Amino acid sequence: VKGATYISQALMRNQTLLELWMGFNKIGDGGISAIAATLNSSSVRFLDVEGCGITIFGVKRLSTTLSTNQNIRELWLYDNDITVDGARLITQAAVDNGKCEVWIDGEYENDDVLWIMGNV
Repeated sequence: VKGATYISQALMRNQTLLELWMGFNKIGDGGISAIAATLNSSSVRFLDVEGCGITIFGVKRLSTTLSTNQNIRELWLYDNDITVDGARLITQAAVDNGKCEVWIDGEYENDDVLWIMGNV
C-alpha cells in the first residue's frame, strides 16, 4: 500500500503520464483506493491492475472514480477476486463513463462462465 500511495502522490503532480502499468504488484484494496483517489486529477488513460489482489472493496472505490473520470479509456482488472457484484459495479461505472473499456475475467458463477467485457 505504501508504494501505491507514493504513486498516487506522483500522479497528482504528473500531467503527462498516459499509461500506468501496475499488473501483478500486490497493492490490494488499499493501494487501488489510493490510486483511484487521484485518477480524476491525472492524465492516465490506461490502467493495468491485473493480478493486484483487488477485491470488491477496492472495486467499489475504483467504480466511483471511473463513473466520473473522462480520462480513463481502458482498465485491465484480470486475475483479481472482484466477485460477481464487483464485476457488475465496475461494468456499470464503465457504462456511466461512456468512454472506457473494462477487461475482466473470472469464474464468477460456475466453471462455464468467463466474462470479458470490452466497449461496454
